Amino acid sequence: MANMNIGTPRFYVDEINYLMSRGVAQNGNFDVIATHGGNGFMGTFTTGSEAELFDMNPLNKCTFDTSADTDAHVLITIDTQSATFKKSYIAILNHNLASSVGKIRIFAGDASSDVTAVDGANADTADITWADNSMVEVINGDTTTAASDDKSVVIEPDTDGSTIIRFTEQTNRYWGIQFEGNTTNTGVATNGTWGSTDFFVGCIMIGEYYEMPHAPDLDIKRMISYNRLNDLQESHGGQRFSNLKSYGRTASSTSKSPFTTASNGYDMYGGRIIYDMSFSFLTNEQLMPDEYDAIADDDNFVSDVWNKTNGNHLPFIFSIDKGSEGDNAESEHIFGRFANNSLDMAQVAPEIYNIKLTVEEEF
Repeated sequence: MANMNIGTPRFYVDEINYLMSRGVAQNGNFDVIATHGGNGFMGTFTTGSEAELFDMNPLNKCTFDTSADTDAHVLITIDTQSATFKKSYIAILNHNLASSVGKIRIFAGDASSDVTAVDGANADTADITWADNSMVEVINGDTTTAASDDKSVVIEPDTDGSTIIRFTEQTNRYWGIQFEGNTTNTGVATNGTWGSTDFFVGCIMIGEYYEMPHAPDLDIKRMISYNRLNDLQESHGGQRFSNLKSYGRTASSTSKSPFTTASNGYDMYGGRIIYDMSFSFLTNEQLMPDEYDAIADDDNFVSDVWNKTNGNHLPFIFSIDKGSEGDNAESEHIFGRFANNSLDMAQVAPEIYNIKLTVEEEF
């Protein structure tokens, strides 16, 4: 949508970092399958590490030596700890799948063995059938194709940068995200090869997205702030000097901040995007779970967003308009976090509440 028009917001909250913030270990639950020539896996990093794939720092790249082994598959396995937690999106931030000539293959299941084989060969279609799943390109997932055996789905990004795909809500516990070559044999073919540029990725996210019940109140504020990005000082004589510590997002030919399509700093807008929003007349069911004693599967803002981010502790992907998807949808998305660390719910009628939220862009 043009001009960053404001519609109904959507939050993409990361399940992996929520689990790690609540005591789940990264190692053994969110892993890269080790290098094994016999089955075609590559698990050796040339830069970065396994933990850094999930550090919520998209500019911290993890690189694999795919140019030296063009048949290799990079497989990330994810154990979400529960068959009740909902998943409805996957995001791959700051990747170079176009330059490295790669694609993404996704599969899932209810047993850990469902996601440990190359190409999702062990996946059980009784758990999930991708041909029956509604896959939607949110950003840079231009071609999406279910495999003929329905065990996996392949996404082919058109450009380097960030990719978000959403799908029909699933509760499978185990997930596999495989990166593989795409030269010559595109689409769902399993024997494609990588190009001469090594593959890298900045951050991997999976979880359930949440849509606000309606658009924010009309007095919403959208800001482009350089606060904390420059250091303005004034001399005793009244002259002012500024040190620009950062102009905000980063863009180069080899790395991009989330939802940036430029390839250098001077082709990119600077500043930090901030949305200051109020939502009026939300029902108690839209805000709070039925019971506050244990996590349940009901959909509400506290369960799906505020609790999963631990207030302003964890970043997330924010869309100011859920209807902005597909080509040229980057402008309506930011990688951000809450500025407020308390959720104040003001009751204005029996079981009806108003809330205020401020979302600030992260770099």
